[in-house]
Amino acid sequence: MALHPQHDTLVVEPTAHGGRLAFYRQAADAAYWDELWDAQPADYRRARAGHLPLHLRRAVRRHLPPGGRVLEAGCGPGQFSVAMAARGFTAEAVDWAPRTVERLRTAAPKIRVWRGDVRRLDVPDGYYDAVYSPGVCEHFSDGPQEVLRETLRVLRPGGTALVSTPCFSPLLRALGPGGGPGRLPRPQAGEFYQYAFTPAELSAVLRAVGFEQVRAHPYGALATVLEFTGPGRVLAARVPRAGLRPLEAALDLLGAAHLSGRACLWVARRPAYPPVAPGVPRISAASAARPSTTLEDHST
Repeated sequence: MALHPQHDTLVVEPTAHGGRLAFYRQAADAAYWDELWDAQPADYRRARAGHLPLHLRRAVRRHLPPGGRVLEAGCGPGQFSVAMAARGFTAEAVDWAPRTVERLRTAAPKIRVWRGDVRRLDVPDGYYDAVYSPGVCEHFSDGPQEVLRETLRVLRPGGTALVSTPCFSPLLRALGPGGGPGRLPRPQAGEFYQYAFTPAELSAVLRAVGFEQVRAHPYGALATVLEFTGPGRVLAARVPRAGLRPLEAALDLLGAAHLSGRACLWVARRPAYPPVAPGVPRISAASAARPSTTLEDHST
């Protein structure tokens, strides 16, 4: 989502991994999201043709088998759900902003869309093949764990989570948000809005709640420069953002997002087997009648 750093107070919050970036502006409640999406009407023309941004297109192609059931949890306008339905998936979407939900229902009547809390989804365990969390878990001041645990619960064993949040990139850390690097006091004004995580930090959180095969993919290499540096703001004022998209895509393809990505997409897998004691082999049902075979665990 678009951020407005000049209106935010940025604070480095101490954590076990050395500090996450916190934005203070206003609480991101349901009313906030309805007002935001009211002011940014969605265009579904490309989504109805199956278009996805590059970082999502890569992840879907590499990690999601065709035709599965996919939930967009905290969908906002829901272009991802519309695109996934166009690609042959069974797409469902949930959000807690009522006008936003109704707008998506009108735009995509064949997609199941409902109002709900991503921390307490009214669906059975193991219901989805994949869940996409598009910039949601960072908005809870007590941390992302509750959202991520619920994501794990509703995924089938072996299912895939795609989790996107703002990224606390090396460039952003070097810029010293809030007036200087290090641990800064909480602001006296403004409400908590969101966190930005380093790739390593949220990877560790995902593993701690039970995910495996966690991979972090920063993206949006140019956006940090445009939003947080003087020269970048001058460039953004002079050149329409659409005109800069080819440059940003090229920088991402060249790997620059690992230094300056504005956001990060984590791809993680719910284990196909329940946890077992160390040294006990994991046996598939198909091989139960044959001599036992230890399966290699590729968790990272």
